[in-house]
Amino acid sequence: MTRLARMTRHYAYGLDIGDLDVVVVDDSKPMQAILRSTLLSFRVRRVRTFDTAEAALEMMRLDPPNFVITDWRMKPTSGLALLRTLRQRKMAPLCFLPVVVCTAHGTRTLIDRVLRDGAQHVVAKPLSPSGLYDRLMWTLRDGRQLVMGDDGRYVIEGVAGTLDEKARKWQQIGIEREIVAPKSGTRRDLAATAQKASAGETGPTPRNGFATVRPKRPQPAA
Repeated sequence: MTRLARMTRHYAYGLDIGDLDVVVVDDSKPMQAILRSTLLSFRVRRVRTFDTAEAALEMMRLDPPNFVITDWRMKPTSGLALLRTLRQRKMAPLCFLPVVVCTAHGTRTLIDRVLRDGAQHVVAKPLSPSGLYDRLMWTLRDGRQLVMGDDGRYVIEGVAGTLDEKARKWQQIGIEREIVAPKSGTRRDLAATAQKASAGETGPTPRNGFATVRPKRPQPAA
């Protein structure tokens, strides 16, 4: 049996967008149609849509894609559960697929959890075609390594540390808000301060309908 590398880039790294074989998992038929139409307008090679994580996994084992886009809120298996299943070592080669999670419920807690579990991006609904294209292209250039976590699942190197630092900054902002707000801090001032702290590690707030947490821009491979 071939020994798996302890760290590697995702399987779509360096591909052209026209080389993408995308699996879309969403229990909404209208959203499936929107994603299919949008992706095909980008001239990706193939798009396959599935109503459930179970159906997608069954087909992916037989005919692996090189990119996955999944909804967050699905039954009986959620997008997070699908992501965690894919990232298991025993799921190779599927464990190295890039995964983008879509959600209409982009809370900070949800985004943190999904990124810690190995998603390349969290995309907020409603989807923007130009924004989706930007994130696909970003992911194709994303040279961050997938590394084995303590629980036997692959995660993206450096993400946990970045999120921990972000959480510390938000906690500090909360402390400052309790001290400053009753005297001179306005809601607008505090919001601006929070945004500046957030941008410190993760860059400016994304546009085009994407969630506010995003990884650092990947550096060119040596």
